[in-house]
Amino acid sequence: MTSIARWHREEWMWTIRNAIAALAALVLASILSGAQVFREAALGSGGFNAGEAVRLLGFAIALTLIWTSAWRAAAQILASDPVSRLLHEGLPPFATLLILPGVNGLIHPFLSEKAVTIVSWMFVLLLLATAVWLGVVLHDNAEALVLGAVAIKRRISDAAERRTHACQKCGASNSPAAKFCTSCGTLLAQPSGRNDRVTTASDKDRSSKEMRRSA
Repeated sequence: MTSIARWHREEWMWTIRNAIAALAALVLASILSGAQVFREAALGSGGFNAGEAVRLLGFAIALTLIWTSAWRAAAQILASDPVSRLLHEGLPPFATLLILPGVNGLIHPFLSEKAVTIVSWMFVLLLLATAVWLGVVLHDNAEALVLGAVAIKRRISDAAERRTHACQKCGASNSPAAKFCTSCGTLLAQPSGRNDRVTTASDKDRSSKEMRRSA
Protein backbone atom coordinates (compact mmCIF):
# COMPACT_ATOMS: atom_id res chain seq x y z
CA MET A 1 0.00 0.00 0.00
CA THR A 2 2.85 2.38 0.81
CA SER A 3 4.46 1.83 -2.57
CA ILE A 4 1.14 2.40 -4.35
CA ALA A 5 0.56 5.64 -2.43
CA ARG A 6 4.09 6.79 -3.23
CA TRP A 7 3.53 5.99 -6.92
CA HIS A 8 0.32 8.04 -7.01
CA ARG A 9 2.06 10.94 -5.27
CA GLU A 10 4.91 10.86 -7.76
CA GLU A 11 2.46 10.74 -10.66
CA TRP A 12 0.61 13.82 -9.41
CA MET A 13 3.90 15.60 -8.74
CA TRP A 14 4.78 14.98 -12.38
CA THR A 15 1.58 16.75 -13.43
CA ILE A 16 2.28 19.66 -11.07
CA ARG A 17 5.83 20.00 -12.38
CA ASN A 18 4.50 20.09 -15.94
CA ALA A 19 2.03 22.82 -15.02
CA ILE A 20 4.81 24.89 -13.42
CA ALA A 21 7.05 24.32 -16.44
CA ALA A 22 4.27 25.43 -18.81
CA LEU A 23 3.73 28.61 -16.82
CA ALA A 24 7.49 29.28 -16.76
CA ALA A 25 7.70 28.75 -20.54
CA LEU A 26 4.90 31.28 -21.14
CA VAL A 27 6.44 33.88 -18.82
CA LEU A 28 9.98 33.49 -20.18
CA ALA A 29 8.77 33.54 -23.78
CA SER A 30 6.85 36.75 -23.16
CA ILE A 31 9.81 38.42 -21.43
CA LEU A 32 12.53 37.33 -23.85
CA SER A 33 10.50 37.98 -27.01
CA GLY A 34 10.03 41.59 -25.90
CA ALA A 35 13.73 42.18 -25.24
CA GLN A 36 15.38 44.52 -27.73
CA VAL A 37 18.35 42.24 -28.36
CA PHE A 38 16.02 39.45 -29.51
CA ARG A 39 13.93 41.76 -31.70
CA GLU A 40 17.02 43.09 -33.43
CA ALA A 41 18.45 39.63 -34.18
CA ALA A 42 16.92 38.98 -37.61
CA LEU A 43 16.54 35.47 -38.96
CA GLY A 44 16.43 35.58 -42.73
CA SER A 45 15.00 38.29 -44.96
CA GLY A 46 11.33 37.76 -44.19
CA GLY A 47 11.27 39.93 -41.05
CA PHE A 48 11.38 36.94 -38.70
CA ASN A 49 13.58 37.61 -35.67
CA ALA A 50 14.86 35.79 -32.60
CA GLY A 51 12.11 37.29 -30.44
CA GLU A 52 9.39 35.70 -32.55
CA ALA A 53 11.29 32.41 -32.59
CA VAL A 54 11.56 32.41 -28.78
CA ARG A 55 7.87 33.26 -28.42
CA LEU A 56 6.92 30.49 -30.85
CA LEU A 57 9.11 27.96 -29.04
CA GLY A 58 7.88 28.95 -25.57
CA PHE A 59 4.21 28.85 -26.48
CA ALA A 60 4.64 25.53 -28.30
CA ILE A 61 6.33 24.00 -25.24
CA ALA A 62 3.61 25.35 -22.94
CA LEU A 63 0.78 24.01 -25.11
CA THR A 64 2.44 20.61 -25.34
CA LEU A 65 2.96 20.42 -21.58
CA ILE A 66 -0.63 21.45 -20.84
CA TRP A 67 -2.05 18.89 -23.26
CA THR A 68 0.10 16.01 -22.04
CA SER A 69 -0.55 16.95 -18.40
CA ALA A 70 -4.32 16.87 -18.96
CA TRP A 71 -4.14 13.44 -20.57
CA ARG A 72 -1.89 12.04 -17.86
CA ALA A 73 -4.03 13.56 -15.09
CA ALA A 74 -7.11 11.97 -16.67
CA ALA A 75 -5.34 8.61 -16.71
CA GLN A 76 -4.51 8.96 -13.01
CA ILE A 77 -8.11 9.64 -11.97
CA LEU A 78 -9.91 6.42 -11.12
CA ALA A 79 -13.51 6.37 -12.38
CA SER A 80 -14.92 5.19 -9.06
CA ASP A 81 -17.88 7.59 -8.88
CA PRO A 82 -19.83 9.81 -11.31
CA VAL A 83 -17.74 12.94 -10.70
CA SER A 84 -14.38 11.18 -11.04
CA ARG A 85 -15.63 9.39 -14.15
CA LEU A 86 -16.59 12.75 -15.67
CA LEU A 87 -13.10 14.10 -14.99
CA HIS A 88 -11.48 10.92 -16.27
CA GLU A 89 -13.37 11.05 -19.56
CA GLY A 90 -13.82 14.80 -19.93
CA LEU A 91 -10.32 16.18 -19.35
CA PRO A 92 -8.81 14.95 -22.67
CA PRO A 93 -11.44 16.47 -24.99
CA PHE A 94 -11.64 19.64 -22.89
CA ALA A 95 -7.86 20.14 -23.02
CA THR A 96 -7.80 19.36 -26.75
CA LEU A 97 -10.56 21.90 -27.36
CA LEU A 98 -8.49 24.54 -25.58
CA ILE A 99 -5.17 23.66 -27.23
CA LEU A 100 -6.25 23.47 -30.88
CA PRO A 101 -6.89 27.23 -31.36
CA GLY A 102 -3.51 27.97 -29.80
CA VAL A 103 -1.75 25.58 -32.17
CA ASN A 104 -3.54 27.14 -35.13
CA GLY A 105 -2.46 30.59 -34.00
CA LEU A 106 1.17 29.47 -33.73
CA ILE A 107 1.47 28.01 -37.22
CA HIS A 108 -0.78 30.54 -38.98
CA PRO A 109 1.97 33.20 -39.62
CA PHE A 110 4.13 30.64 -41.44
CA LEU A 111 1.48 29.48 -43.92
CA SER A 112 0.97 30.66 -47.46
CA GLU A 113 -2.40 31.98 -48.64
CA LYS A 114 -3.41 28.63 -50.12
CA ALA A 115 -2.20 26.69 -47.11
CA VAL A 116 -4.13 28.97 -44.73
CA THR A 117 -7.47 27.92 -46.19
CA ILE A 118 -6.64 24.23 -46.09
CA VAL A 119 -5.19 24.29 -42.58
CA SER A 120 -8.07 26.44 -41.29
CA TRP A 121 -10.61 23.91 -42.53
CA MET A 122 -8.58 21.12 -40.96
CA PHE A 123 -8.70 22.86 -37.60
CA VAL A 124 -12.41 23.60 -38.02
CA LEU A 125 -13.09 19.89 -38.52
CA LEU A 126 -10.84 18.98 -35.60
CA LEU A 127 -12.59 21.47 -33.34
CA LEU A 128 -16.02 20.21 -34.38
CA ALA A 129 -14.99 16.60 -33.80
CA THR A 130 -13.55 17.47 -30.38
CA ALA A 131 -16.69 19.41 -29.45
CA VAL A 132 -18.82 16.40 -30.37
CA TRP A 133 -16.50 14.19 -28.33
CA LEU A 134 -16.88 16.47 -25.31
CA GLY A 135 -20.65 16.63 -25.82
CA VAL A 136 -20.91 12.84 -25.82
CA VAL A 137 -18.88 12.68 -22.61
CA LEU A 138 -21.14 15.25 -20.93
CA HIS A 139 -24.23 13.38 -22.12
CA ASP A 140 -22.96 10.06 -20.78
CA ASN A 141 -22.02 11.65 -17.45
CA ALA A 142 -25.10 13.79 -16.91
CA GLU A 143 -25.47 12.34 -13.41
CA ALA A 144 -22.19 13.94 -12.35
CA LEU A 145 -23.38 17.32 -13.66
CA VAL A 146 -26.60 17.00 -11.65
CA LEU A 147 -24.67 16.03 -8.52
CA GLY A 148 -22.32 18.96 -9.03
CA ALA A 149 -25.22 21.38 -9.48
CA VAL A 150 -26.91 20.05 -6.33
CA ALA A 151 -23.67 20.38 -4.35
CA ILE A 152 -23.17 23.96 -5.56
CA LYS A 153 -26.77 24.84 -4.70
CA ARG A 154 -26.36 23.32 -1.23
CA ARG A 155 -23.19 25.31 -0.60
CA ILE A 156 -24.86 28.52 -1.74
CA SER A 157 -27.86 27.91 0.52
CA ASP A 158 -25.59 27.02 3.45
CA ALA A 159 -23.58 30.20 2.91
CA ALA A 160 -26.78 32.25 2.74
CA GLU A 161 -28.06 30.60 5.92
CA ARG A 162 -24.81 31.36 7.70
CA ARG A 163 -25.09 34.98 6.63
CA THR A 164 -28.62 35.23 7.99
CA HIS A 165 -27.42 33.95 11.37
CA ALA A 166 -24.36 36.15 11.55
CA CYS A 167 -23.71 38.17 14.65
CA GLN A 168 -24.56 41.83 14.15
CA LYS A 169 -21.73 42.87 16.46
CA CYS A 170 -18.72 40.80 15.37
CA GLY A 171 -20.00 39.20 12.14
CA ALA A 172 -19.23 35.63 13.25
CA SER A 173 -21.37 32.80 11.80
CA ASN A 174 -23.63 30.91 14.18
CA SER A 175 -25.95 27.93 13.95
CA PRO A 176 -29.64 28.62 13.31
CA ALA A 177 -30.57 27.38 16.82
CA ALA A 178 -28.02 29.56 18.61
CA LYS A 179 -29.38 32.29 20.89
CA PHE A 180 -26.03 33.87 21.70
CA CYS A 181 -22.99 34.45 19.51
CA THR A 182 -20.38 31.75 20.03
CA SER A 183 -17.63 34.33 19.46
CA CYS A 184 -18.61 37.39 21.51
CA GLY A 185 -21.68 36.23 23.46
CA THR A 186 -24.02 38.86 22.04
CA LEU A 187 -27.73 38.04 21.95
CA LEU A 188 -28.61 37.04 18.41
CA ALA A 189 -31.66 38.34 16.59
CA GLN A 190 -34.12 35.50 16.12
CA PRO A 191 -35.88 34.82 12.80
CA SER A 192 -39.14 36.67 12.23
CA GLY A 193 -41.20 33.47 12.29
CA ARG A 194 -39.92 32.57 15.74
CA ASN A 195 -40.61 36.07 17.04
CA ASP A 196 -44.14 35.86 15.70
CA ARG A 197 -44.69 32.56 17.48
CA VAL A 198 -43.37 34.01 20.74
CA THR A 199 -45.57 37.09 20.38
CA THR A 200 -48.65 34.97 19.65
CA ALA A 201 -47.98 32.76 22.67
CA SER A 202 -47.53 35.77 24.95
CA ASP A 203 -50.76 37.30 23.64
CA LYS A 204 -52.64 34.08 24.39
CA ASP A 205 -51.22 33.97 27.91
CA ARG A 206 -52.20 37.58 28.48
CA SER A 207 -55.74 36.95 27.21
CA SER A 208 -56.21 33.90 29.45
CA LYS A 209 -55.00 35.85 32.49
CA GLU A 210 -57.43 38.67 31.76
CA MET A 211 -60.31 36.18 31.41
CA ARG A 212 -59.45 34.58 34.75
CA ARG A 213 -59.34 37.98 36.42
CA SER A 214 -62.72 39.01 34.98
CA ALA A 215 -64.23 35.68 36.15
